[in-house]
Amino acid sequence: MISNNNSDNSTDNSTFIDAPKSSFNFRDEILKYVKKWYWFLLSVVVFGTLAYLHIRYTIPQYNVSGTILISQEESVSESELSAFKDLGLLDDSKNKIENEIQIIKSRTLLTNVVNNLKLNVQYFTKGRVLESENYPKSLIEINFLSADSIVHTKSKNFRVLINSQTSFSFVDKEGQKLSDHSFGKTINTSIGDIVITPNIDGIESNKGKVIHIKITPVNIVAQSYRNKLSVITIGKGSSIVKLSLNDPVKEKAKDIINNLVEEYNKSTIENKKLTSARTAGFINERLDLISGDLSEVDDEAAGYKSKFGLTNDVSAQTQRVADIDSRNLQEINRFETQLRKIESTRRFVLSQDGKYDILPSTLGFDDPSITSTVARYNGLISQRKRLLKSSSVQNPVVVNIDEQIGSLRQGLIASLNGAKNSINISLNSLRTQDKYFSGQLYNAPLRQKELTAIGREQGIKEQLYLYLLQKREEAEITSHITLSNARVIDKASTLGSYPVSPNKKMIYFGAIFFGFALPFLTIYLLDLFNTKVNSREDLERSLSMPILGAIPKTKSKKSKIVVSRNSRSSIAEAFRILRTNLGFLMAGTHKETGKIIFVTSTISGEGKTLVSSNLAKTLAISGKKVAYLGTDFRDPKFHNFFELQKGKDTPGFTNFIMNLDIKPEDVVYEQGENDPLFVVPSGVIPPNPAELLMNDRVKEMFDYLGDNYDYIVVDTAPVSLVTDTLLIGHFSDLSIYIVRENYSDKRILQVPENFYREKRLPNMAVLLNAAGDKVGYGYGYGYGAKD
Repeated sequence: MISNNNSDNSTDNSTFIDAPKSSFNFRDEILKYVKKWYWFLLSVVVFGTLAYLHIRYTIPQYNVSGTILISQEESVSESELSAFKDLGLLDDSKNKIENEIQIIKSRTLLTNVVNNLKLNVQYFTKGRVLESENYPKSLIEINFLSADSIVHTKSKNFRVLINSQTSFSFVDKEGQKLSDHSFGKTINTSIGDIVITPNIDGIESNKGKVIHIKITPVNIVAQSYRNKLSVITIGKGSSIVKLSLNDPVKEKAKDIINNLVEEYNKSTIENKKLTSARTAGFINERLDLISGDLSEVDDEAAGYKSKFGLTNDVSAQTQRVADIDSRNLQEINRFETQLRKIESTRRFVLSQDGKYDILPSTLGFDDPSITSTVARYNGLISQRKRLLKSSSVQNPVVVNIDEQIGSLRQGLIASLNGAKNSINISLNSLRTQDKYFSGQLYNAPLRQKELTAIGREQGIKEQLYLYLLQKREEAEITSHITLSNARVIDKASTLGSYPVSPNKKMIYFGAIFFGFALPFLTIYLLDLFNTKVNSREDLERSLSMPILGAIPKTKSKKSKIVVSRNSRSSIAEAFRILRTNLGFLMAGTHKETGKIIFVTSTISGEGKTLVSSNLAKTLAISGKKVAYLGTDFRDPKFHNFFELQKGKDTPGFTNFIMNLDIKPEDVVYEQGENDPLFVVPSGVIPPNPAELLMNDRVKEMFDYLGDNYDYIVVDTAPVSLVTDTLLIGHFSDLSIYIVRENYSDKRILQVPENFYREKRLPNMAVLLNAAGDKVGYGYGYGYGAKD
């Protein structure tokens, strides 16, 4: 009988064997990348080579820039009606500088630059590696006889081989001659007739050179430079603009920028002149219309004044009428007063018949004859009264005075009647005039209002007419003294003698960066998405059971038994250390012989047969009598490790269970003359492996082996696929659980962890199989170095 008290053993040895859970270790993370240093070296070399080739075979680009000051006092967009700014028709704020930038980068201006500099025709000379452009002058020059409208839309390549001072040949890319021609002769081509002439006197010295002439449509060239041209402001709110361009030919870039500024100024000036002319024409049209309107208003004003007898100064005229009317009223009042005096005097005189009273002499008649008659009348009355004091009325003197008084009385009455009639005539005339002037004064406000309205319209037309005359003069002056918008501050020049592209420092820096980043990222992603067990640390992080150590990956393809007495390989040493560690793990087992060691795994292919067979051989080498038992009835691999009589069909454990006539020793086979190993193969594959393992004959076999051998190493079936191993697990004194590096999935480590915690297999310990080269002495061979 084999005692089974392995639960206590596991507990007793846990202090020595259990590996602590590992947390993040920065040193280990760094080492993970350091160990793959050759990846980094190879990546840096590859990227460095690519960087060198890129720099070597990339045409260098030079940066050329210039600065201009753009005046915004009168932008192009406002110039059409700039003469009318004071009318409030335009926004008086300065135009945005961005608008001018877009004008500078316009396709129209760049097309003009391309045409001016003939940039649609390029000349290249072949160098050792690349073609270099000949600018501004080439050995030869192509002239087009067709119209520009046709040539500027064509695309064509010519390769001209200079044969002599007078002849040349067209060749293809490989240098094969296509046709021979003479300089200066007309040649018919697909883009029209052309003439090629030498551009220098010593053309003979360049015999054998090939000139590549590239003709590109103007709009494509203009768009290309439009995309490469950079126009930006220097500083926020600044009117200073920087124009920069990257090009392989510095002189060409300078000419493009300088010519672009000239074209911009030319366009600005022409636009201003054109708009000034349009403005003047518009003003002249308006002047004609306003002149006609003004004549109509003048005629209307003259007719109105003529109709109502008005002068230019209606107010003064009205005042004069008012003054005359006032004087008329005064005269009427005076005449009426005279009439009252005359009537009073007349009545008084008429009432004086037989009476001799003195007439009032202070009445103030306007007629001097009446006044003198009254004075004479009063004198005679006074004389009569003096005579009567000393004589009587019969006195001849008195009588004579009476006759004179009577005669004066009749004359005075006649004079008063005449004066009365004269005053009435004058008074009637004044009253008629008063009615006329009163009517004039009554209608004066209405006439003033109507005349004011006419005058207002007349003034508006006159002011507008004068204003347009002024603006016409301003437009004429502007058209003759037009200034450009841009003032050159710095002409186009290069920033330095070194090209800005390709940037060697940045490219090499990028090559080094990506040289390190690519393997780093690759290793990181491989590690991130790798679900396989890669190292002992993965076991320590996932499992709480003891870890026996690691078996290096075997490189032998011929022999499955890699352990021998004289072997000093790393894998042989690993099995020897494993043998030593078994003693610590089984220290609590109080059995001198018959110690049973189960070797199992989660799935097939993790190397349990390899480990179990070599472990059995290692124990046999140590002088122990070892039996190696195969209980994997479903997929046995004994025939791959040992030389059996009938190979896979050699009778074994299943034959013993099913045939009661077979004894245990009948299926035990000795392997090897030195350090022999006794193996019990699985036998024939049965249809019901689980039922066979529940047979009593299984216990009989374990009892026999326990009584006759020191160690029994059992090769079991994978535990996650079938229950075979669990059915016989109680026979085990030690259960070695195999996990294969870079094969076993980390996610299935939960299976042995659950078995360990639930104690479904006695005295469990895990062993890492097929470990990489990083496993060596002091790390992977058990606990000698780590613990």
